[in-house]
Amino acid sequence: MQPGPLHLEERHIDGELIEHCRKRNIAVVGYSPFGHGSFPRAGGAGGKALAAVAARHGATPRQVALAFLVREAPLFTIPKASSVAHAQENAAALSLELSRDDLAELDRAFPARPGSDDELPML
Repeated sequence: MQPGPLHLEERHIDGELIEHCRKRNIAVVGYSPFGHGSFPRAGGAGGKALAAVAARHGATPRQVALAFLVREAPLFTIPKASSVAHAQENAAALSLELSRDDLAELDRAFPARPGSDDELPML
């Protein structure tokens, strides 16, 4: 299986593909978890949802995004880190335990868009 983008605005692989991989113990590798310059803006609906969840957990919106994207096996992602502080911020996302309410709020703000394989985005 080829890795693909997995970020809040590109949740094409959520659903059947993840379940297929889970049943077969296949890791799903997502790259570009923050998008390419398209991380949700603070004033938008998605940015507000991220900020609300982040505030409840004493975290940053990017940490919440990472925790959401790797919320269950077999998901993992490859976040970019351009400094030690950025790598530490990314790593701290592993300690976040998002509640069902958090997950539901993020799912509403960033709905999955399942589609056929020929609709998967490529970089």
